Amino acid sequence: MIIGLTGTNASGKSSIVSYLASKGFDTFSLSDIIRDELSAQNMPPSREKLILKGNEIRKKFGPSALADRIIKKLNSPDAVIDSIRNPSEVFSLRKLENFFLVAVDALEEIRFERARQRGRIENVGDLQSFVEIENKEKSSNSNHQNITGCMELAEFRIHNNGTLAELQKKVDEILTSLTKRIRLSWDQYFLKMAFLVAERSTCLRHHVGAIIVKDRHVVTTGYNGAARKTNDCLKLGCLRNKLNIPSGERHEICRAIHAEQNAIIQAGVYGVTIDGGTLYCTHSPCIICAKMIVNSGIKKVVTCGDYPDDFNLVVELFYEAGVKLKKISQPSSEIEILL
Repeated sequence: MIIGLTGTNASGKSSIVSYLASKGFDTFSLSDIIRDELSAQNMPPSREKLILKGNEIRKKFGPSALADRIIKKLNSPDAVIDSIRNPSEVFSLRKLENFFLVAVDALEEIRFERARQRGRIENVGDLQSFVEIENKEKSSNSNHQNITGCMELAEFRIHNNGTLAELQKKVDEILTSLTKRIRLSWDQYFLKMAFLVAERSTCLRHHVGAIIVKDRHVVTTGYNGAARKTNDCLKLGCLRNKLNIPSGERHEICRAIHAEQNAIIQAGVYGVTIDGGTLYCTHSPCIICAKMIVNSGIKKVVTCGDYPDDFNLVVELFYEAGVKLKKISQPSSEIEILL
């Protein structure tokens, strides 16, 4: 999931970022882009300078410029993005799958004291000065900061007037809620289907499932099992086990046809074109299946598990043939829906 943070100054956003980082989230901040710009110009990263430079970048490159740049840096399914201060940044980030915005706020007196204790020079003053600077972040100009507008767009709101432990508890409650709202990516969606297909397997060693997809539609499926109208290993036992043959060796004496092969064969039987399609499989293909995949015209293979074969040979073959190979985390075996 991608969690965006917006909110008032010294409300606790940095503490949330640190807490999420401890849970494995990658961390990003739109302010870091502005700091880099100030550093390149040898300018101090004071709060007022950050506000002015951020507004300047938005005016020059568009109101969503900071978010657009951060999106290009994302490379993890779980990330937290801090310092969202313009509604256009929110709209840009909402193009990401599973993005959720959290607004953080606290009483002015509490935030002022936190800012003073942090020792930032622009905050060492009185409460009135603190509020005056903050009001500059509430502009109605589409290229300027508008924290109030961002907070109104948030799915969740945290009032952080208490302890750090209380703040972390509120974050945990949001994370629990979000796990029930996360949508699977297309790759996770189809790979999870492949695991269901694998439940039909008749192999006594590995249950493997494969599906072939075109234009986000499943066209064929296959699992590893004996040839049609022949006895399978559930009835006859595993000959390879009897002969103590390691996995990945002596394919010719195995009764089973591999899941990828069955999916490709089904396309031929029913006259379905799979050229240009994507194959999803619970295991990485063996070299024999890899050759069939190449010749069938499949352009992408997505998997999460390893098959006991020389995987480097498969990688080299796919690279030469122009077949993309993608490995992702194994999807949850649970059906997680709201009832």
